[in-house]
Amino acid sequence: MNFRLGNNPTIRKSRCKAAAVPSWLAIFLALVLFLDDVPLAIAQDTEPREIIVAQNPFRGFNPFAPLQKLFGGQNRKQKKQTTQQRPRNTRPAGAPPKFESLPKDPDAGLILVVGDRMARGVADGLKFTLAEKPQIRVEPITVDKAGFTGEDPPDWGTQVLSKIRGADVKAVVVMIGRQDLGKTFPGEPPIEFMTAEWLEAYKRKIAALVRVVRQEKKPIVWAGLPPTNDDLVNADFTQLNSLFQSASEDRRVRYVDIWDIFLAADGSYSSFGPDVDGKNARLRTNNRIGFTWAGYRKVAFFVERELSRLLGGYGGLAFEGVEDDPNFIVLTGRTTSPEALLLGGEEDEEIDPASTAYRFFVKGEPLSPMRWRVDDPRLEVADAPPGEDIQQTIEPPTLSPHAALPGLPDDLAEPGTRISVTIRPTGL
Repeated sequence: MNFRLGNNPTIRKSRCKAAAVPSWLAIFLALVLFLDDVPLAIAQDTEPREIIVAQNPFRGFNPFAPLQKLFGGQNRKQKKQTTQQRPRNTRPAGAPPKFESLPKDPDAGLILVVGDRMARGVADGLKFTLAEKPQIRVEPITVDKAGFTGEDPPDWGTQVLSKIRGADVKAVVVMIGRQDLGKTFPGEPPIEFMTAEWLEAYKRKIAALVRVVRQEKKPIVWAGLPPTNDDLVNADFTQLNSLFQSASEDRRVRYVDIWDIFLAADGSYSSFGPDVDGKNARLRTNNRIGFTWAGYRKVAFFVERELSRLLGGYGGLAFEGVEDDPNFIVLTGRTTSPEALLLGGEEDEEIDPASTAYRFFVKGEPLSPMRWRVDDPRLEVADAPPGEDIQQTIEPPTLSPHAALPGLPDDLAEPGTRISVTIRPTGL
């Protein structure tokens, strides 16, 4: 098959355009065309039996391609493509971003956060929330894939107790249970998951941890488990939450229910919702159980609010017993809670049963009558028909002339002055 390049209309157009360009550029293009003829010559020298159809080498022909190579245009395009293909540095879902925290005071109080991977995320959220408070710091005691069950669970009580006795711990935050799903308690035979024996053993584990913290007279904030998109997991989480909530019968153990705040307006599961800034954000990870960073910040927001209510602040004036708004400011400088210890509390000292306060508040006995007070039972009142005023004249005690009666005006202190007591029937 023979091709005549001279009759090609594309070549004729190129030659016409070449007449309008400088001679050196025309020579350069001619050399390019000559080099492009080599593949055609090779195709024509093949064996006669084999027919090779050569494609048009001028399809997509760019006469300025050599100039682009000469001045580096193609290199710039390659650099641009390389930059676009470079992978972006992304942080895992739930990991906190980099943020600066103010230096903490040497005697700063400590918030312990205990539990599994979810507890570690809450600890990061509390660190972010309290980053600008130098008087308080947060420290996690967490194992990502551990809970109360399994072959070798951590001894949470021992770890917490050693930290409480070695630092100024203000409160303990607990979030645990995600890693206990489907696991048994060791034994012969093992205690199967979600049986009555399993629930009783799990309840004892919760009580043991609470007992360790409360013996040291530290408050606990226990965060519940969130809703998921799996009905079976929701049933297990609901059962565990009921056990956690039962531990909050102690007034210093607060249960933070986060179930409803991670549901949509119609009560269904949603991975998205308002974050702490009120913006719609993704709060849950792809497995619909864990939290993103925005989700952990939201859990930490509600936990921190309860901590603030318990402690009344994070400084040296923090005291137990504050039940008011989180913005409550302590002005008295108290470091204890006398109202919490009234007629009982956490002190070993007993109230004297013979004291007036004990007899009045506990036994319900009336206070001793006070002379000249209207509740004095010694004041006799005569019977009278309903609706009429009753006046009882009482002779005052013998006094020296011009002696003032206690609690009476001077104009009634003259000798012979009578005291008129008027009692009106109820409803007038």
